[in-house]
Amino acid sequence: MLAIQRTLGCAIVAGWLLTPGPAAAQPQSDAEKMERLERQVELLQKQLKAVQDEIKLSKKRAEKAAVEQAVYVATPPPAPPTTYEARSSFETKSSYEPKTLGSKPLPSLAGVTVTLGGFVAAESVYRTRNQVADMGSNFNAIPFPFSPLYGEHEFHASARGSRLSLLAEGDIDAAQHLAAYFESDFLGVGQNSNYVEVNSWAPRLRQAFLTYDNTDWGAHFLAGQAWSLLTQNKVGIIPRQENLPLTIDYNNAVGFDYTRNWQLRFVKDFHKTFWLGVSVENPATLTAAGNIPGTVNGVLVNFSNVGAGGFLNGVNVTTDQAPDIIVKAAWDPGWGHYELFGIQRFFTDNTFCSSATPTGCAVNTTDTKTSYGTGVGGSVLLPAIPKYLDLQASIMYGRGIGRYGSGQLPDVTIASDGSLAPITALHAFGGFVLHPREGLDIYGYAGIEEAHAKFFDNLGFGNPAFDNAGCTITTASSFSTGATPTCVANNKRLTELTVGFWQDLYKGHLGRVALGAQYEYLKRDTFEGIGGAPSTDDNVFYTSIRYYPF
Repeated sequence: MLAIQRTLGCAIVAGWLLTPGPAAAQPQSDAEKMERLERQVELLQKQLKAVQDEIKLSKKRAEKAAVEQAVYVATPPPAPPTTYEARSSFETKSSYEPKTLGSKPLPSLAGVTVTLGGFVAAESVYRTRNQVADMGSNFNAIPFPFSPLYGEHEFHASARGSRLSLLAEGDIDAAQHLAAYFESDFLGVGQNSNYVEVNSWAPRLRQAFLTYDNTDWGAHFLAGQAWSLLTQNKVGIIPRQENLPLTIDYNNAVGFDYTRNWQLRFVKDFHKTFWLGVSVENPATLTAAGNIPGTVNGVLVNFSNVGAGGFLNGVNVTTDQAPDIIVKAAWDPGWGHYELFGIQRFFTDNTFCSSATPTGCAVNTTDTKTSYGTGVGGSVLLPAIPKYLDLQASIMYGRGIGRYGSGQLPDVTIASDGSLAPITALHAFGGFVLHPREGLDIYGYAGIEEAHAKFFDNLGFGNPAFDNAGCTITTASSFSTGATPTCVANNKRLTELTVGFWQDLYKGHLGRVALGAQYEYLKRDTFEGIGGAPSTDDNVFYTSIRYYPF
């Protein structure tokens, strides 16, 4: 290629030098001299264009030959593939460029490049309160003293977090790009999964989506299962560039907002600096246990139904009839990353009037009732000391937003007419990631999720008439069953403080091995009721060894 460019360059120079001029014997006027110069410039431009066309053609021939004769040769992995890619937080990467949790491209086939990614994990967890969980904490269900779990410690070791990802991508032309991404782990639960002899952990679908990007238009489209649009990004609004907590806890951290669900997402970028996006996402509705009774003021309520026929068998499925709608704006001015978003939700149940008193409904009639949830939020990601210290913070406030917080506080409770009443809540999260040296990352986070009371008569959420008197008393019945009717204890506030680190043990041509450890302190506070406002807490320790072979 270099020889071609040099040869053609010499041809241009020679052509210019040998261009015949007018006879020296005849003097030239200024106009004639100018005309001669213009002709020479025009000739040079034509010759330069011919050279450029030849170079482009040569490149295309070389690329085609490389595809036809591609032979996979193992190469050292790219810059250290980490679980969180902390050092690349502010790189501008398009959605069709490989960016996975440790990845290595395979040979291109018919213009499609396939990149494998993922890791093998050997992890453990120790809790001072038994949550009957392993690598993901139940932030909203830390046991109270009435339960035998309160005084039990818990240890589990697991490889369930091991992950495999696959990215396929290709270019329609210089401006249009297609990609498909798939990611799975083994944190699903099968009917025969257990710790006894053969674990049989079920595969779980984490992500599966396709993207279309048009760089000329600044247009981006995503369809499939991915992190929610309101999840914080590292740059722009780009899939696989989410700024996720570095925690070993697979439920992330209290205060962090996210879901991973089906969605259709449309994004427009303005010179890769300002981004606008909208998505419609699969809905689900959360409520506190036992919070939606079968009958309210003579009105029968149908709020959820048990899945069957191959769809979530034995699982309660809420009666949602419209997707969640999320809009987000992101700004990358050159220092830091900033986001604002809003969400609209729809909560539906079906009711039957069995008594006109006290609601005044028409007896023996049904009614589909819909209420609305809304929320707003934002986040910042700041390179406080570039390549050494990153800071982040996020906040979300609204009605019916519980589902999007890691703590999973309820979205709704019941209203006096049988409709669903959205619960007002606040989520806040902040933290740092420190990179004191190559291969070591230290992180710390703090988060809170808090809900407001919503009740009437003896029903609702956070009602002071609820009985909490038995939450701190162990009885023979509560010890043997793990339950008591005298501890309603609706969650008012969840808080978390966590610190941890990731240290490279090996990084070379065979991949990368990383060691991680984490401590988290969890606190669960409840609403005041009969007998007080009980609270409980938990201390959790995680370890992880991960190997990234790709």
